[in-house]
Amino acid sequence: MKIRAGIIVLLAATALARPIAAQSKLKVEKLADGVWAAQPEKGANVGWFLLGDGVVAVDSGADTATAQEILKSIAETAGKPVRYLILTHSHGDHSRGARAFAAAGAVVICQQNVAGTILALVTQAATEPGDPLAGKPGLRPVVESVGDRSFLLDGVHTAEIDFLGSGHTSGDLIVYLPSDKVLFAGDLASNGRLPDLKSIDVDPSGWERALQNLSRVNVQKMVPGHGQIGPVAGLADSLAYVHRVNELAKKFVDSGTRDEMLDSQIRAPENSIPNVSVSDAHVANVKAAVRVAREKATRKPTLTAIPVSPTPVK
Repeated sequence: MKIRAGIIVLLAATALARPIAAQSKLKVEKLADGVWAAQPEKGANVGWFLLGDGVVAVDSGADTATAQEILKSIAETAGKPVRYLILTHSHGDHSRGARAFAAAGAVVICQQNVAGTILALVTQAATEPGDPLAGKPGLRPVVESVGDRSFLLDGVHTAEIDFLGSGHTSGDLIVYLPSDKVLFAGDLASNGRLPDLKSIDVDPSGWERALQNLSRVNVQKMVPGHGQIGPVAGLADSLAYVHRVNELAKKFVDSGTRDEMLDSQIRAPENSIPNVSVSDAHVANVKAAVRVAREKATRKPTLTAIPVSPTPVK
């Protein structure tokens, strides 16, 4: 099932919330009334919020054990079942716990460019006893895909799900709660660490446009893919970094800098970025941006769709 600029209305259901499980070890932060987030020991940051008669989770942890810890925390904080799991993208540190959520009855939502990957992840046969879907042959996990924009509504609250174009990957989603001004940014933004441009399907210029769009949205609290939960400084910091990396990539491509010269040129003082150490990760990021810029330069011109922007909220 594909959703394009669609609306999902959460209807009241008769299913009862599961009993609250034993206390989770996960450190949970409450961001607003009915909105929580946490930093698991393994994998990316996660979050969840109340909507209708259930819970919407954002990202699933890096493995089944982490996902089960997250589900315990959801039971403790929200006391309602998880109806939906939104994956900000398909990287394993965000998505490998999805089978546990599917086993708990959650519908998995992802961007349509990665829907095949996510569907394969949650529907593959359970071959290990510890697999959360083992012993549930009658359960058929459902994956719904978002094209550009979708909304989850319960008549009181709204959750906006947006695809801002390819950026960190070709299938990034953000989730924005307008009434609480909380943003779940996925890996488009980080707090206190470098963005990672090394994904095989990264689009650095698209990433910059996505962050420019997000800069026009009133965000008061952010759940980044990685780094401290809450502060929004990572939005501007990530934009400034990706912008400068794109400038360097253009400079090296336009000047015909050869591969064997890239490392020394990136490390040259005139190509430094303020407050950014010239680490191996940074060098790899610039090289990745150069690769993409070269690929784009050799392609024939094509019509480019204008990406959707999140609804600005004052």
